[in-house]
Amino acid sequence: MTEQVWTVAWWQSGWGVWQGEEPDLTTEPTYTTLNLPHVASEGATYWALGVIPHGSGSVRCQFGGDPDGMAKWETWIEEQRAIRRRRRRRLWLF
Repeated sequence: MTEQVWTVAWWQSGWGVWQGEEPDLTTEPTYTTLNLPHVASEGATYWALGVIPHGSGSVRCQFGGDPDGMAKWETWIEEQRAIRRRRRRRLWLF
């Protein structure tokens, strides 16, 4: 059985999975999701392992697509923490 190589990268508003080690990231990916916009590349890699055909394969997650993807994710995490802090503070006051 030959090994299949898949590449995971940011695509539009979510993550995409392309077959190959150096795919053309401007083309539509083989698999895509728009419901994982706020996860780090490690999370996208685990997702990709679930959608690629099973067998002898490897997944490689490279920086690609959205240069601000990680910064956006970190900002979103901080916003969620601030929301939780405000909710806790509001509950504590009453």
